[in-house]
Amino acid sequence: MTLLRVLISIFVPLVVSACAGPRLAATVTKPAVPQSAAECAARGGNWTTLGIPYPGKPKVCDLKATDSGKVCSDSSECQGSCVAPDSIASGAKAIGICSAYVSNFGNVKLVEHGKVVLLNVE
Repeated sequence: MTLLRVLISIFVPLVVSACAGPRLAATVTKPAVPQSAAECAARGGNWTTLGIPYPGKPKVCDLKATDSGKVCSDSSECQGSCVAPDSIASGAKAIGICSAYVSNFGNVKLVEHGKVVLLNVE
């Protein structure tokens, strides 16, 4: 009878936790990206042109995210984006990490609602 109680005390919590819904992570407030070179510099950002420069292309503030590297399953959990590992295919379930910068550029694999999506940001 004692062995049965031990087994029940181990397996019941495991079954209950496996049946629980997904964890609900807190939504992070996205920081406002500075719109001027002076404000960008004051906030520690880099006023620059992202991507291939062309005449008239506007400059933007490349602002570092303070939660870079945090584990995430959706971009709502990050100041920037939830970035997927390069090795994971689009559409697959995945866990990502919060991006180093608030704004992201180029072909980026993101984790949105626990699945990888490919985003091309120009």
